[in-house]
Amino acid sequence: MKVNDFYPVFYTDDIETETKRYTENLGFTVVHKPKIENLDYVVLENDKKRRIDLVCSHFPSDSFKDGFLGMRANVDDFFEAVSWFESIGYSLFGSAHETETSITALLVKNNKEHIIVFKHK
Repeated sequence: MKVNDFYPVFYTDDIETETKRYTENLGFTVVHKPKIENLDYVVLENDKKRRIDLVCSHFPSDSFKDGFLGMRANVDDFFEAVSWFESIGYSLFGSAHETETSITALLVKNNKEHIIVFKHK
């Protein structure tokens, strides 16, 4: 498995306000808004090509808190990556989500460490 990119993910319960804060006050631009069931998701990038993700969940029993959620790992082999993270104690939170252009999954360890595994097709 090769990790192509790795950057932080922040959880917020007000994604519009937080996106506005990053774009208007911190110089980021919105580069992508993946369509993922039960999530509002925004990928932001600054002029130095540094990225962060913002996520807001609409799961009925959400246990996330505002602030740092975890890391996003863009990988070349989605299933190998998920297997590797599971081998070190992570488990799938919900199910993987696949679109025409990507497949993604949220994995959690000890109910507090989160990794979003993401593969562009």
